[in-house]
Order: sequence, then structure tokens, then C-alpha cells
Amino acid sequence: MFEDVRLVIFCVALSDYDQYAINGDGALVNKMLLSKKFFENIVTHPTFDQMNFLLILNKFDLFEEKIERVPLTQCDWFNNFCPVISRQRSNININNINSNPSLGQLAFHYIAVKFKRLYSSLTDRKLYVALVKGMEPVSVDEALKYSSEILKWDEERPTFGLSEYSIYSTDASSFSH
Repeated sequence: MFEDVRLVIFCVALSDYDQYAINGDGALVNKMLLSKKFFENIVTHPTFDQMNFLLILNKFDLFEEKIERVPLTQCDWFNNFCPVISRQRSNININNINSNPSLGQLAFHYIAVKFKRLYSSLTDRKLYVALVKGMEPVSVDEALKYSSEILKWDEERPTFGLSEYSIYSTDASSFSH
């Protein structure tokens, strides 16, 4: 069934961090923790061994609004989220995340790193992550273009992977988080 599959796209709603659902045992569980558990089960399943994974963190638009009112620490997995936010908000480089990131952008990065570290600890491989605003088709298109790039990189690896001048590392510890 998965013979020609080279990339698994896994979606998680960022805005679920304070939501709850009933799990298979009938217990009330945080939806982000359910997503984490499902993610762990999928990435460690032998069927997906050696496949690339793209994590799409969706609903950033809702998340960015919510995070201003509801702390990320509502989810136990994110209990050590403690961002440092500049008190001097300037209009210079407002679109540059590195110059003055919003609380939502900091929280997105934090969640992405949590998933990347989890993935690396389970597989010794690099997790690719994309941000999507569900109501903006352009952001969905960008994430899908990114998935195409990942597949292209994967095709190039065998060709250049054995060269001492390769930009691709076979050492899992060299992957950035």
C-alpha cells in the first residue's frame, strides 16, 4: 500500500493545545498530547521506516490570536514555555521574524522544536516542519511546494551523498533543531 510513498505529511492543529477529547479508553485528554502520541506511533511504525516526514503545523492564524489570551502552558508538554519578548515594539522590519517575533511566532518555533527533538530521538533523522494558516490558500501552497523540495533533495542525496564535498550529512547529530 505504501510502496511508492517517499514522504509522509503529518498535520497538527496548533490551536488544539488547550482543547480536550475523549481517548479510546474514555478518558479526557489534551488534543495536543493525543496528536503527539499519534505522531510517535506513526513515525516509529516499521512501514514508515526511512521515509521523510513533513510536519504541518496548521491553524497558525487561530493560534496566534488564542496564544495572547490562553497560555501555551495549558498543555503539559509545553509547561516550560517561557518566552522573552521585547518591550520595545518597533515598526521596523515588522515582517522579519528574527527582528521582533510575536508571541505566536515564538510559540510556533517552540512547538516545532519540541516535535523535531521528539522525532530525532525516535528515528535519528531530521523532521521537516511547515507553518500553515488554514484560511490562507497561499500558505497551504507553500507547504506543498516545500514537500516537493524535500522530495527533490531526497532524490539528490544518493547521487551526492558519497562525495566528501557533499552538503548532506549521514551523521544524525549534525541535524539542526
